Amino acid sequence: MNSKKRKKHKKRRIWRAILSVTAALIVLAAVAVLLFRTKSYEVKGNSYYGEDTITSWIQNDRFSVNTLYILAKYNFTEADLPSGVESIRISLKNPWTVRVTVKEKELAGYVDYDGAYLFFDREGTATIKTKKMLAGTPYIEGLAFDAAKVEIGKKLPVEDDSIFDKIVEVSRSLKKYKLAPDRMSCTDGSIQIYFGIVEVLLGAGEYEEKLQQIPPILEKLTELYPETAGTLHLENYDADSESIRFVPAG
Repeated sequence: MNSKKRKKHKKRRIWRAILSVTAALIVLAAVAVLLFRTKSYEVKGNSYYGEDTITSWIQNDRFSVNTLYILAKYNFTEADLPSGVESIRISLKNPWTVRVTVKEKELAGYVDYDGAYLFFDREGTATIKTKKMLAGTPYIEGLAFDAAKVEIGKKLPVEDDSIFDKIVEVSRSLKKYKLAPDRMSCTDGSIQIYFGIVEVLLGAGEYEEKLQQIPPILEKLTELYPETAGTLHLENYDADSESIRFVPAG
């Protein structure tokens, strides 16, 4: 075989290889489009958001018709998420069913806002506005903020955002000691909580140590002052305190 024929034969082999690779890619693309077409979702880990809200958020992308695209978007890129969601992890149950594992943000409290409840996270970010009560999140009274400047996904416009650290510390300690006050209030940087007709003044810090004292105190108050409204003073309590003052109302 002369050199001219060898070159011609080599070119044919190259073209055959290119055509084979192209055909394989076309087949793979067809499989990806047809087999991995999104048909259903399975959502878990959500409590604040309904399943429809999560799936609607994912579907608000014209490429979400493909499960491989969804898999790549939420597992390998910094995809936008709903304001109350910390992370979304995607896996495939089968080529056409998307499994969504949601990790929602920890909510620190909620306030009344615009005829609904406005929930905020531990950083003070306005997270969810809803008329539905979300269990396990304390109601916060006295939190002053500029309602006209509120935006979901941004910090509540308060004068001193250190109040959010205090609310978070109190909320976590309440859960730790299985305490469920009716509400929480913020006044001049101090925190107060309410158990029925009993007000508890917590002051501006050292909340865990103070809240640890509440269960036995409330039990004792029920014995000594049954059905008596009043104020329990813990604002100045520390480990060296010998007594705790309860002042009946009136």
